[in-house]
Amino acid sequence: MKAVAYDGAGSVRILDVPKPVVEDTKDAIVQITHATICGSDLNILNGKIPVEENATLGHEGIGIVEDVGPDVKRFKKGDRVAISYTAQCGECDSCKEGLVVFCEHGGMFGHGATWGGFDGCQAEYLRVPWADACLELIPEGVSEEQAMLVTDNLVTGYQACKFGSIEPGSVVAVFGAGPVGLCAMACARLFGPSIVVGVDLLDYRLEAAKKLGVDVVINAGETNPVAVIKELTNGKGADVTIEAVGSTDTLDACLESVRSAGNISVLGVFPLEKVGVNIRDMLRRNIQMRCGRANMIHMGRLLSLIKNGAREAYDIAVSRSGNVLKIMLNP
Repeated sequence: MKAVAYDGAGSVRILDVPKPVVEDTKDAIVQITHATICGSDLNILNGKIPVEENATLGHEGIGIVEDVGPDVKRFKKGDRVAISYTAQCGECDSCKEGLVVFCEHGGMFGHGATWGGFDGCQAEYLRVPWADACLELIPEGVSEEQAMLVTDNLVTGYQACKFGSIEPGSVVAVFGAGPVGLCAMACARLFGPSIVVGVDLLDYRLEAAKKLGVDVVINAGETNPVAVIKELTNGKGADVTIEAVGSTDTLDACLESVRSAGNISVLGVFPLEKVGVNIRDMLRRNIQMRCGRANMIHMGRLLSLIKNGAREAYDIAVSRSGNVLKIMLNP
């Protein structure tokens, strides 16, 4: 079968590799129908995330179950499934506590030996270990393109909002209107904020944010977003700021534009080197900051949400019309 593999810094290539087979009683073999290119795939390409050469890439995938081991209970041949970007056993202490991202036996698909050695889904087929814990059934009425969002981006955006502790009436500012940032903007609405602000450098992304119902959009290349946010809040600052870029500039802007005793949620992927923040200022102002990779226990809940009426917003978040926001790969 064909697979997209890392070929050294700045390069990928298509390899012929053996088609996977069931190796364990809890495995599933999934025929990949759709995969995407994530920002972290680009980080692998540019050296921010180290992987070995010839590692199969991709951790956002949708497909059809072709085969299952005898201990797989939730899925059968022919099921349409969304694949978690993380591999988790569902049985260790971390998984039982709902912290599947910290599975003691798992890792990430498509990130090479550094992250568990699980092949990626930018291939024709994928072996999914612990299938009952790593797959979610796609409900009737939900397209595969819509379901793709819950394999990473939508869960990441949703968790960022939870980490920000958004409350009804909050002012929320999201810095970065890429696919994950747009998902954070869409998910922020679930928590009842009074104002959602979207910040980016690209107008077409800000137009997508407007279609999601974002109240105020700011092109940071033309206008100082901190000043606008302060003006919107009578000088206090936003209750919650979300960093969705992975840049020291946007992190600084989040710190400058959040109110005293406010919350900062970080979901951007930063470079490997350390990033400096003014801890003294955070201490003086009682600022709370939380960050972390998406916990995939939210996949099923968000698929239900898409099924029950939120489809249009999430379609916009991943729309390919006009300027590209997200790339879909069809093997």
